[in-house]
Parts: sequence; C-alpha cells; structure tokens
Amino acid sequence: MNAENLQFLLTTLMELVTLAAAYAGLRLFKQRWQLRMAIIGIPLLLNVILYLVYHTTPFFYMGVILLLCIPFVWPRKSA
Repeated sequence: MNAENLQFLLTTLMELVTLAAAYAGLRLFKQRWQLRMAIIGIPLLLNVILYLVYHTTPFFYMGVILLLCIPFVWPRKSA
C-alpha cells in the first residue's frame, strides 16, 4: 500500500469518525459531559495529528467541525 492510498483511507475513515462523533457527542443528552467531551475530543486530536503529518485541508476542516461542537457539550453552571 503506497502513501496515497493510505492517506485516502485515513481521510475517508476520519470523515466517518468525525461525523459519528459529532452526532453522538451532541445527541447523548443523558450521559455525563466528560464522556460526551471525550467522544468529540479524541477524534479532534486525531484530526490535528493527521493534519500535522499530511498537511491536507480535510483534516483541518474536520477538526474545525469538532471544535464547533464543543460549546454545545460544555456544561453550564445552571445544569
């Protein structure tokens, strides 16, 4: 497997993981906020690492999507 195929597979896999993590992290209303933050944070960290390795924009944009999800997961003082 050459580097281009590996990058394509990683990009496709991370797209699916990012979409699933954003949905799961935002939809788990009854769960602890730490679990929801971990569901969003781990793929975010993977996207940052892969962006630093490959320097391609899809990983950057997927990281931005997950960063936009964090304010909706962060606990409020009233909760």
